[in-house]
Amino acid sequence: MNEAIKPKAICGRPVHSFFTGKDKYLRLQKHCISDITPPISENESTFILVTDGGGTITINGVTFPMKRGSFVWLQSYHTFTIKAYSIQPLKLNVCVYDYPLSSFLTFHEPASDTVDAIIDAPPIITLDGNRLEKIEGLFDEFEEEDSCFDPGSSLIKVAILGQFANFFIHHSLKQHRPDSPPERPLGWKAALYISAHFAEDITAQGVASHFGSTAAALNRELRTISGYSFSQFLNRVRVNIASIALLYEGMSLSYVAAHSGFPSDVAFYRIFKKYMGTTPIEYRKLLLNDGQGVYRGMIMSTTLMEVLNYSYSSYSEPVDIKETSKKLFISESVIRDLVYENFSSHYKDLAILTRIRHAEALLLTTDLPIVDIAVNVGFNCSRSFTRTFKRIYGMAPSEYRERNRGGRNQNGKEK
Repeated sequence: MNEAIKPKAICGRPVHSFFTGKDKYLRLQKHCISDITPPISENESTFILVTDGGGTITINGVTFPMKRGSFVWLQSYHTFTIKAYSIQPLKLNVCVYDYPLSSFLTFHEPASDTVDAIIDAPPIITLDGNRLEKIEGLFDEFEEEDSCFDPGSSLIKVAILGQFANFFIHHSLKQHRPDSPPERPLGWKAALYISAHFAEDITAQGVASHFGSTAAALNRELRTISGYSFSQFLNRVRVNIASIALLYEGMSLSYVAAHSGFPSDVAFYRIFKKYMGTTPIEYRKLLLNDGQGVYRGMIMSTTLMEVLNYSYSSYSEPVDIKETSKKLFISESVIRDLVYENFSSHYKDLAILTRIRHAEALLLTTDLPIVDIAVNVGFNCSRSFTRTFKRIYGMAPSEYRERNRGGRNQNGKEK
């Protein structure tokens, strides 16, 4: 029992929508923290990269140092406070983990060893060298797409968020030591347990007993680190899961309620409105009708999400519809029909657009030769790449680079 490990208490009730909101999906945010934030408890998952400065972040009562290269993956079950050193303001790049990808992962349960590794791992990594360059490059690519509102840009951004998640997962698996898990306070462990077992009929006493403690001690610890009692914490987790599931096509409200762990439809409606300030149906309409210029719509079927995620993650490989069909055990006709119905496009065209958009980012942010870019994004030769690029943009890749880089030298400075 690790109750002797004292968590750092939050000061006041946590605030929401500090980094997240209806207008912040698929947008890069830049923040400068010069003092200390209030306790924050978001309804979304976020990625944070420290680009300059120093300070600390306290997550569920545990404090971690922050400096340039600190990379953080925060979840909706985290309550956190960011504090900057007085002489070193913290400069942050922030991305909300977009709900289509989040929902896709929610409905595809990872292997048990992966879950254990993620639970044991701290939600912050310190990067340097090539690893930092890679993540910084992905954030730069994400920002490059901010000026575009077309479906291709949205797909690339979702793919980048997926790469961030995979980076954390792979790091967690490498660091995982099942025989010697890290020492954490009771509240930290309970928050993770609740988030993993939200759909079960769990109680404060049952969770406390699992960790060799009492219900009173558990409630006290949870209030200390999050501002919520056990029942409030559990309800909030369930509401957040439901808010994602509501955006799935063809999913009934009764199924959403059951999937999220609510004992009845009545309890679902009542608790959802209490936490979100609106009914489930009103919440869905609010998200779908807001955010002009930002990708917004009902989340497509799990089958299409599976196809798209496989396509995005394999954009640099010679993947065609036959290969996708074989890998995912989905017929070619189903893939073909789903893509055309949702995008009025053929699978091949969608894959090509994804590659070209990645190539565009490389042309503008690197000095790689055209032939290397062609290979990097999955074309067999530079001639095929140039011909395809010219068909879409009306000019050759070299001309596009010259026009849009504004006469900059190799270091990105004006000549």
